[in-house]
Amino acid sequence: MRMTLTLTALLIAALCSQLLHAETTTLTLAQALQRTLQHDINLLTFPYQFRMAEAEEVQATITPNPELDVTLENVLGTGENRALASAELTLSLSQQIELGQKRQRRLTLAQHHSQLQRDNYQLARLDALAATSLQYLQLLRLQRLQTWANDKIAREQALLSTAEGRSKTGNLLDADISRIRLRLVRSQIELADITQAIESRRYRLAARWQAAPDFTVVAGDISILPMLPALSALQTQLQHNPALQRYATLARIAQSQLRLTEANSKADIRFSAGVRRNEASNDNAVVFGFSMPLTLSDPNQGRRQAEATEQALLLRQQQHARTELSLLIQQQWLNLEQLRGTVHAVNNLLLPEAKQLRQASLRSYQQGQLDLLSLLSAEEELAQAERDVIESQSRFHLTLLELEQLTGQPMILTSTAAVAALEYSND
Repeated sequence: MRMTLTLTALLIAALCSQLLHAETTTLTLAQALQRTLQHDINLLTFPYQFRMAEAEEVQATITPNPELDVTLENVLGTGENRALASAELTLSLSQQIELGQKRQRRLTLAQHHSQLQRDNYQLARLDALAATSLQYLQLLRLQRLQTWANDKIAREQALLSTAEGRSKTGNLLDADISRIRLRLVRSQIELADITQAIESRRYRLAARWQAAPDFTVVAGDISILPMLPALSALQTQLQHNPALQRYATLARIAQSQLRLTEANSKADIRFSAGVRRNEASNDNAVVFGFSMPLTLSDPNQGRRQAEATEQALLLRQQQHARTELSLLIQQQWLNLEQLRGTVHAVNNLLLPEAKQLRQASLRSYQQGQLDLLSLLSAEEELAQAERDVIESQSRFHLTLLELEQLTGQPMILTSTAAVAALEYSND
């Protein structure tokens, strides 16, 4: 009785789920990625970063303004200098002249900082798209498992009907009927868990674009495994990896900062010109001036050494990152080839054998030549083989996604041709 109530509750829950999702709305990978690009919270900050970087470039082009100097001497004294009788008034304009190409080097440094913001955006964009693709692939896997669970339940229900028919003729014990019902209830609980996981994954996917899910299923077929580029081609694509490009930009920033520091070590000069009025002699005169600091020692010697060391460190880090990425690409490429072989073996060797075993066992059971436990064992072998196919195909696509992140370049992931260009194309 207790088992019957549990089964009834599960059936009611499944019926409610079907009613709630009677109207199916499909989401494609291209749509999911497009929504991520438009609404991902991390990507939305970069337009402001770009504008600030542009403002820094404008700031770098600004040159020193001229200065107005007013000097009044020999006033408010005693004797001949009382009041303004002997006043000397000097008005002059002075201009600082930057030497060592300071302005151009400031601008170059600001431009490299702007490039660093673009590199950061590419990295954040790649991470956002990869995270969305990961959620999407996980949802595809769960949908396949849901279909697998439904098929398994249908077979078990058919088996239960067959067993109940034999039970009426007295050829089967009640314990065997209970055993089949127990297997069926377990499968229905597994289906309920998968359905709940799908609901959770839908919300996790929609959270990538800061919204509630407005779709019920995602489109795609993980059973189709794309062909991979040659390993040598992948190693060539490594130069386009956004992380390595960011290291290159950081190295250029360090070099530009070092050159600017060297320029700042060169003293600027100042010219001035003006007029002078002498009230005592009622004379006017033109005055000129020139000044330049005496740099008896380099004021930026320590800073230059630190910046040169930083530049060398960045170059070393870039080399190490390139080597590490190259090895990881080779590892993931080999993993994909091994997974392809696994999928082929399970799909073309293990699964057909499991189907044949199940069919032969069912015929023997119907003819009274095989016991129930042997038939249930054959049924379990088939269900496990079907799940192995799904899991191995899913691992292939997840590994392929990791390989795309390493290279920073798209590969044709799935059977859906519409997905090919949008996912990782540049804006």
